[in-house]
Amino acid sequence: MRFKGKMVIVSGGGGYIGGVIGQQLAAEGARVAVLDRNLDSAEKVAAMLPEGKAYAVDLTDYQAVLQTVAGAEAQLGPADFLVTCAGGSARRRIRRFAEQDMAVIREIIDVNLLGALHCLRAVIPGMIARRAGKIVNISSLVAIGGVEGCADYAAAKAGIIAATRTLAMELGPHNVLINCVCPGKVQRPGEMPADPVAFARKHSFLDRLCRAEDIAGLVLFLLSPDADCITGQNYIVDGGRSLGLKGDH
Repeated sequence: MRFKGKMVIVSGGGGYIGGVIGQQLAAEGARVAVLDRNLDSAEKVAAMLPEGKAYAVDLTDYQAVLQTVAGAEAQLGPADFLVTCAGGSARRRIRRFAEQDMAVIREIIDVNLLGALHCLRAVIPGMIARRAGKIVNISSLVAIGGVEGCADYAAAKAGIIAATRTLAMELGPHNVLINCVCPGKVQRPGEMPADPVAFARKHSFLDRLCRAEDIAGLVLFLLSPDADCITGQNYIVDGGRSLGLKGDH
């Protein structure tokens, strides 16, 4: 029980990856505040946790984030950890940058970058005051390799990596550690390909698909005492996909 008595805030905790992270933290004894814009999703995850609370919040609204964090800390105690996991691409609205509506571009940047910064700004002062805390930001492989039609998403997620490195410099003297995790292609329930092995080989150098549990395992390590001397780093979990181009020889 590595996190017995610890309180963690997970933004985007009602989503697939965020939900698994919350569940694994709870299994290790943590009290989990599940933040999500969708209350039903947050409540479904919180209901599976021994000490979990669901909070609906628009992460693009800083004042709402401040109030939600204050409410969560009043109920569950001061935040020992923060995991920023909320975000997502435009999906069905994806367009090349020259053709994309500026409203969509702003929305993607607001949700993925400003949403994370709002959570960080709400939680960090308390961690500094207590001289203790750990943060893990979830970025994306797209921030490093890019994907056509996702310039807005790539820019926002790259901003997360840059913010992580800069904040590590600012927070280190206060005994607050911050790191970043970049997932590659993660298969979600209901999206399983007909031939998982062939799909995995197409998108990685492994014979298995990347799962949310793979991301959660690294997050828990970075929050654990085993990572007490690690800060400002970015870790890629993609089955080796970013190692190089794949093709026939």
